[in-house]
Amino acid sequence: MNSLVKAVIGAILVLSSGAILLLGGRRIIEQERMAEEVDRLRAGLYRTRTTAERCQQSIVGGENALVGLGARLDSLRARVDSFEALDARGVPLDRYETYLGTFNMYNDTASTWEERERQLRAAEAACRNVILEHNSLSDSLQALLSELGVD
Repeated sequence: MNSLVKAVIGAILVLSSGAILLLGGRRIIEQERMAEEVDRLRAGLYRTRTTAERCQQSIVGGENALVGLGARLDSLRARVDSFEALDARGVPLDRYETYLGTFNMYNDTASTWEERERQLRAAEAACRNVILEHNSLSDSLQALLSELGVD
């Protein structure tokens, strides 16, 4: 009976050691998976933050350029108006060619302003999407860190 008891105790020890190794291995694998997820979220957060900052700088530059183009447009409009105000019957013939050139430049500038304004709005929408992605990644990272007990 003594050898039977030893065999049972040995089997119990082997099984319990195997169970401990299996559970410990699963925990290690889960910790590695969580660490990889934290790294992935941090990398995404860094990428979106960098993209959002560049995007905001681009928007500011675009807004400044649009303001400058708007000032040019206002100046051209004032010149067109001044030609049209010279005579109640219309632009004098000796000034008509200059008027027409200024008028065409005004129309071209207005078209350019409208296109750039449309592009700026599209860029602002893209920036909003990047910022929303950044915020989502930040929330996910915070939730994961809280789940891991890291605050």
